[in-house]
Amino acid sequence: MGIGYLYYTIAPTLPDVQQLREVQLQLPLRIFTAEGDLIAEYGEKRREPVMISEVPDSLKNAIIAAEDQTFYTHPGVAWQGLARAAFYLIKTGRKGPGGSTITMQVARNFFLTNDRTYDRKIREIFLSFKIESELAKDEILELYINKIYLGTRSYGFAAASRVYYGKPISELEVAESAMLAGLPKAPSRYNPIVNPERALIRRDYVLGRMVALNMIDQATYEDARSRQVTARLHSSEPDVEADYVGEMARSRVEQLFGKNWANAGYRVFTSIRSDQQRAANKALRTALYDYERRHGYIGPITRLEEATLADPEALSAALEELSNPGDLVPAAVMSLGDDNTATVRMPNGIEHVLPFEDVEWARQRISIDSRGDEITQVSEVLAVGDVIALQQLEDGSVRFVQEPHVEGAFIALQPDTGEITALVGGYDYYRSKFNRATQARRQPGSTFKPFIYSAALNAGDTTATIYNDAPVVFHDSALEGEWRPSNYSGRFFGPTRLREALVKSRNLVSVRVLREIGIPYAVDYAQRFGFAPGHLPPDLSLALGNASVTPMEMSGAFAVFANGGYKVTPHFIERVEDPRGHVIYSTPKVVFCDDCDPMFANPLASELGTEGGADEPASGAATADDESLAALLDEDATAEESAAASLELKKVQLDTVDAPRVIDERNAYLMTSMMREVVQRGTARRAGEALQRGDLAGKTGTTNNQLDAWFVGYNPEVVAAAWIGSDGLDPLGRGEAGGVAALPMWTTFMADVVTGTPEEEFTPPEGITTVRIDRKTGEPGAGDNTMLELFMEDNMPDEAAIRRAAAARESAEGEAAPMAKSRSEKVEEVEQLF
Repeated sequence: MGIGYLYYTIAPTLPDVQQLREVQLQLPLRIFTAEGDLIAEYGEKRREPVMISEVPDSLKNAIIAAEDQTFYTHPGVAWQGLARAAFYLIKTGRKGPGGSTITMQVARNFFLTNDRTYDRKIREIFLSFKIESELAKDEILELYINKIYLGTRSYGFAAASRVYYGKPISELEVAESAMLAGLPKAPSRYNPIVNPERALIRRDYVLGRMVALNMIDQATYEDARSRQVTARLHSSEPDVEADYVGEMARSRVEQLFGKNWANAGYRVFTSIRSDQQRAANKALRTALYDYERRHGYIGPITRLEEATLADPEALSAALEELSNPGDLVPAAVMSLGDDNTATVRMPNGIEHVLPFEDVEWARQRISIDSRGDEITQVSEVLAVGDVIALQQLEDGSVRFVQEPHVEGAFIALQPDTGEITALVGGYDYYRSKFNRATQARRQPGSTFKPFIYSAALNAGDTTATIYNDAPVVFHDSALEGEWRPSNYSGRFFGPTRLREALVKSRNLVSVRVLREIGIPYAVDYAQRFGFAPGHLPPDLSLALGNASVTPMEMSGAFAVFANGGYKVTPHFIERVEDPRGHVIYSTPKVVFCDDCDPMFANPLASELGTEGGADEPASGAATADDESLAALLDEDATAEESAAASLELKKVQLDTVDAPRVIDERNAYLMTSMMREVVQRGTARRAGEALQRGDLAGKTGTTNNQLDAWFVGYNPEVVAAAWIGSDGLDPLGRGEAGGVAALPMWTTFMADVVTGTPEEEFTPPEGITTVRIDRKTGEPGAGDNTMLELFMEDNMPDEAAIRRAAAARESAEGEAAPMAKSRSEKVEEVEQLF
């Protein structure tokens, strides 16, 4: 009678059990590449929900043996356990352990508090009956497996499997399953990392219960019981190193969804391609190491005593205590060989022999432009006990390097969509979190010249227009007096065609071009590529790249040339999913648009420049109201509260976004044709020689006093920008031009990305034709010193001059020269240019 009265009194106040099917567990934010490789994980609690079908029998049996041996037969409450608890209360006068089934723990963890009161216990019992009547046993066990706290920030057995054993739950062995199953009773006391002895006792108890319940046989029991404690702390290791991208994504999610970003279990899939990101990391670091090797050796990281070298364990411990920025590995010099070599040992005990050829770079660095005498012996540089830095190469070998004291940035994107496929914001995120790819404003030097030349073509110049490469003095009040620009080489070359001036990066020609077309016109034109007017100086120094740009802006601007004239906005997020896999945000498809406003505000631009967090969600963003947000942040929130909060997440979706045409497609093609020659025979010819492809274009850049070195290049599939410089604006040193310092970074990346792939054609658009011109004058001509040049059909050389040149060829060849050419013939002639 009393129990029935209690039930009918309490039952109407019990929560809806069906909410358990919709419960949203607190989950960390995870960032992935486009292929699904993990980039980063953020959040205080580690949880990895699994379905019951993914849980191995050994773990299910271990949990039941440890927590609730009659789980599959009782109605939610084990009366024997309650009787034991009641007897303990009568005997001692205190509430004690016992009586809680797995179902009762689910009821308590999801719906109730942990208060040890009679009222809570009664509600827990009745709620357990209700749960059992509405959910299957495996559904209840699945909730328990995913919710329970198991120590070391791990919630749920799948997360605990990763934390303690570094493996997915499906790979747990019997001994490991028993160890984890023993944790719910007291996660701290039985933690196998903190208290391995107590954990071992608890594990063996669980194994004993399993054999007693015929869940395992005696042989399995003996084998599992003989296993040592192998648990250790495993961090959530990323599959791909892209920490700068991870922080960008975290900041974007916070902007979209507000304060619940860390616990709502969002899964962010970026546009980063795993192979390209790895290639970018390698390319940037190798370029920085090579830079350091060109400027001499600073000295060993530290020196170790002989006693430490003689003790392998002490040596490994000493090396592991040292920092290892980037991908560097500290190694101790163990001996110097009679064959002019050095034997070094890494923290893992592996030894490598460094030949003299790998050490001879290490002349003493006196200053950035001065090194000591050349060395002839390894012993002049290294001594036993020195700790040096090694770079591990892909083939397993190593090379002797040193931590770079300059920085770099690299970004690659798809020119047709603006999707960022690789991004590195610096040498090491944990050395400096400043993202140079998106935040560092530097002068671009000669990499800005293509935009000046494109403006000139738009204003009526041709690739054959002649400008005089000669000394000049400008009296410009904006430049505070006289200005005497010069070429990088210090030489002057006289009348020069526009194509040749860009290929050879002639500064004086660029200045004269800017003066000819007008500074206001050039500043206005450059904005078409995404440059803000406030970062473009309104004076002639703009011709030499005295602007303020980021590598992100440069890659987006060069994409206009690569895709035929359209402005695409760089972006890096493909979609955001909630814990159930529902897409709650996705990036719209980019659509080329010929008649759109070229200056419209692209909504994708909000993806960038949000690092450092946002105080308020973005306008129109998916978010929850305050009450629901509190539920999402509260680990002890009830199932009803949590489910209601999850329903507040609203889908943010744009189907398409326009990429407006900003320059004539013929202009883009002519600029690409000139920049292809930069790679083939100009300032970037080392890339052409190394890659042996005809579908590469780009431009080098160097600023005054070698403060910045750039190369931005592309083919039809990828645009990539490489930059090297000092955060403190220190000079890079004599000779560190873009083609020396930055170009190798780009070349290394492109070698990994395009090697083995077919060359992509830059197809000439309608309205482009070829005319044979004199190399010196740029006028139509015939004879040996001529070449085929590209022109827009509505901006051709003088028709009479073309006819005279054709007649001269006819006379010389003894046959008529056709004036009109088919499209296929034009394409064939264009290819002769490269």
